[in-house]
Amino acid sequence: MNGGEAAKRWRRFPETGKETVLPMTAYALEITHIPSGTEENGALRAREGEVRAVLAGPRLCALLSDALAGFSRGGDTAIYLHGKAVFLRSPRAALKKGIFVVSPEAALAPGLSLTDHIRLLPGMGPGRKKAREKAEALCAEYGITADLTSPAGSLSAGDRYRGQLLLALLRGSEIIALREPETALTALETEEMAAALRLICQRGKIALLLTGRKRIAALADGADVLSPAAKDTPPERLDISIGSVVLEVRNLNGNGLRDVSFEARAGEILAVVGTPGSGQQALLDALTGTALLTGGRLRLNGRDISASSLRERTRAGIACVPGPEMDFGFPLDHVTAGESMALRRYREAMYQESGFLRKGEMRRYAHEVLNWLNIQPGQERLPENRQRCALTRETEGYIHALLMLEPTAGMEETAARDIWEKLITVRNERRAVVLITSSPREALLAGDRVLTLCGGEITGEFDPAQTTEKELGLYMTGRRKDGEVRFDDE
Repeated sequence: MNGGEAAKRWRRFPETGKETVLPMTAYALEITHIPSGTEENGALRAREGEVRAVLAGPRLCALLSDALAGFSRGGDTAIYLHGKAVFLRSPRAALKKGIFVVSPEAALAPGLSLTDHIRLLPGMGPGRKKAREKAEALCAEYGITADLTSPAGSLSAGDRYRGQLLLALLRGSEIIALREPETALTALETEEMAAALRLICQRGKIALLLTGRKRIAALADGADVLSPAAKDTPPERLDISIGSVVLEVRNLNGNGLRDVSFEARAGEILAVVGTPGSGQQALLDALTGTALLTGGRLRLNGRDISASSLRERTRAGIACVPGPEMDFGFPLDHVTAGESMALRRYREAMYQESGFLRKGEMRRYAHEVLNWLNIQPGQERLPENRQRCALTRETEGYIHALLMLEPTAGMEETAARDIWEKLITVRNERRAVVLITSSPREALLAGDRVLTLCGGEITGEFDPAQTTEKELGLYMTGRRKDGEVRFDDE
């Protein structure tokens, strides 16, 4: 074999049966044949000591992280380390190759602290003191803030995310991929993380930022664009005057909430934003009547509904679309699309007769809705289509207030903007919309007014035109409250 042949490597693509020549390069990591959604396949290349960003949508970020973590081969996606093809058939294989994926869905045992997790690492040995000393030394060296003693289940999303980075460093991982940091970290926390990654990569390691945000990709040394950058322009909305108070919430306590009070008015979108685990689900449960509270009062158009059940609140005019954990309120695993569309109105004569459900009528109605929304058969299971169907169902007829939890979680930018446009349409019809989210960007783009939530407590109120994601992040993490500096945020 001559020198030219030795400087080449081969790869066979099973769909064509053809072999492709891939030239050797100086890159320490290469990922090729990535289905980027365009006519051409994308590619990712990173050198040692580089913080590299990959600008892609949620689904592509998940595909890449699964391929790197050994959960999936990612179809024909190929991974090369220092020019040599590697086959990551299991998470253990990925870890042995020095690859660690930091995910928003932290794979941490909820009952164990970070110190306990560190003690379980290979070669760490027994003794909590030794494990904690090593972790504290790394935190000090790279400027990482981590709670080492509290159970992982009680940590904030940001603490769990940073905890995974700490575990990666203690394992000695050479390639650290961070998937969608924007879903777990505030703007300031993301900048702090990027600064730590630069210090880490000075030791010859590689850090990958898998993100859908152009702002985060700009923090890296370079970026591979696999999907169009997200637009930061707000969706268009009618300039209408804000009406009277529709939903009045006073001093809600219990189920993780602490003295929560606010008002939602007709013709506005009130965005409540907090890091995951800050009380978003508890707030939704309190507003819908599915949580037991120790105190507080709830009024709908002046009528006290504090003691009303979920069904009674629904009849009074409160509509709710839950988040992705509840399939956006459009379950299809055990029920049909027609039954899902009838969840709000199944007791009406249209859908039941003498106590028996009229499933044929349900199917007919669901077929009409899917055609109207231009959803092709088999595509109704996609998150954006579940959400569109649930929104159509909940906003039928006259409602006073619409409650939404994480309305665009896991969606591509185009689908997310479609949902925001629908929310603005509901708002333009002079109904009150309460948008509960963990995304400051979503709150600023869709909301007319923004409240920050931290530890089950409202910490600030903002005009979207007069604030930034970084400022919201300070209030979302408790660094500031009502203008007061809680601790050093420099």
